[in-house]
Amino acid sequence: MNLVDKVLSRKPNPADFTQMMIRAFQKAGIPEVEQSGSDFSLKLEGGGTIFLSNIYSNYCHARRGARQSVVSEFVAAAVSIAKEPAIPTDFALVKQSLMPTIRDAANFGLMQLMNRKDGKSDAGLDALTKPLAEGLVVELAYDTERNITSINRNMLEPWGVSADEAFKTARENLWEKTNPNRLAGQGGVYRGEWADAYDSSRILLTELIYRLSVDGDPVAFVPNRDQFWVTGTDNQAGLGAILKGGAESHFKQGHPISPDLYRLVDGAWKVYVPEDATLRELSLSIKRGRAEIDYSQQQKVLNEVHEKEEIDVFVSSYKVYELNGTTYSACVWPIDVDSSLPRAEKIAFLLDEHGKDAFMVPWKAATSVVGDLLEEEAGLTPVRYRARVFPSAERIGKLRQLAG
Repeated sequence: MNLVDKVLSRKPNPADFTQMMIRAFQKAGIPEVEQSGSDFSLKLEGGGTIFLSNIYSNYCHARRGARQSVVSEFVAAAVSIAKEPAIPTDFALVKQSLMPTIRDAANFGLMQLMNRKDGKSDAGLDALTKPLAEGLVVELAYDTERNITSINRNMLEPWGVSADEAFKTARENLWEKTNPNRLAGQGGVYRGEWADAYDSSRILLTELIYRLSVDGDPVAFVPNRDQFWVTGTDNQAGLGAILKGGAESHFKQGHPISPDLYRLVDGAWKVYVPEDATLRELSLSIKRGRAEIDYSQQQKVLNEVHEKEEIDVFVSSYKVYELNGTTYSACVWPIDVDSSLPRAEKIAFLLDEHGKDAFMVPWKAATSVVGDLLEEEAGLTPVRYRARVFPSAERIGKLRQLAG
């Protein structure tokens, strides 16, 4: 049995899947395929980079009989990018194909960090985005039959229009492609059924959302690109349904976006945490799971950046723990070490390298004592805080009293 047959018969590990994808690209006529050891990607002949996380997730969760099609369609779409004409420099020619896509802000933070690692400093190559809500950004994209291509800042200049006008055009195009009846509902819970890779983008169409019959203020969930859920703040069963259904797709399907619920208030989306204790814990568990993934990816690349730039900093991990039925996230702040701390629910203060003298303090309580020692690091998403100086003995004494 060859490698491809082995991979098709089971859920592969990332290394086996990478080799399978290399062979698939070579079979499709791209002989030069270089594997990246750090970010689960392939570099194709001509300089293009293909990230494998989304296709890997989709492959692993597809039916065995459909897996080969998942790979074939992905490779065909990737190969076709090089064969397609360049994006027009005339706005009149490009405007009908502009679309807005919703993306996870942490993903863009990771891309910027990878560019820093690779020595790419041209801001004009960054994707053209604008903030939507905490953790969410809107990206401008060029839509073709087989591909959705990000628009960077350099592409905007020859069009002779502002970013606002380009985004306005993209939103109008989304409206034209939106059949309101495809946002189907039952029991005050609505789910998008457009299946066109822009389901999550409909969170931009607040006029559509306000037409829905929900209990309380509208609450949306965009766990990944292809799912869009809406219910109301007063619909406890509905909130539970979208959290459970959305969590499944967020972690087990490709193109994840946000672990958060968003409440529509005066036409703007804001992160929403349910008041009900059970729902709140369910929501926070999804958020912790996503943060653990995001911080792990960030930590890996950040360590590579520091090594390249010869910066000696301890990049603390974000970890999720369970103790006596309580789940929480925590990071470690070691004594006398220049550190970079993720935003967790608790900080573990480590006073000796063997861990014999250590204690935990809730983040909010800890920052009331040592907040002035934490400096938010610029350009990092998710956020990190630089801790160059460890708390004094006096402050440690105060922190011990807050331990818990």
